Amino acid sequence: MTKYYVGEIKELNGGMEYDTVIVFAVSLPYTPEKKMEQITQGWRGEDDNVYDKAAGGYWSDDSLISGRGFKEIPKEDFDVLVRYL
Repeated sequence: MTKYYVGEIKELNGGMEYDTVIVFAVSLPYTPEKKMEQITQGWRGEDDNVYDKAAGGYWSDDSLISGRGFKEIPKEDFDVLVRYL
């Protein structure tokens, strides 16, 4: 069974902060937590970013990338949002 989610990625780059809303779908055996972690880790196209526990995110060059949470949404909402995000 597939479930649908809207989430947010936070990126800190120097003195700038960017929040980006994303949508994603998850089917077993994946969990939304694992999928969000995978998206966050590869946010700048680098799958080898290492998690920095003290900073609370993944470093990609000089940017700190972290997931800001997610919530389940109906498939109908996902179908609309995926067109625009």
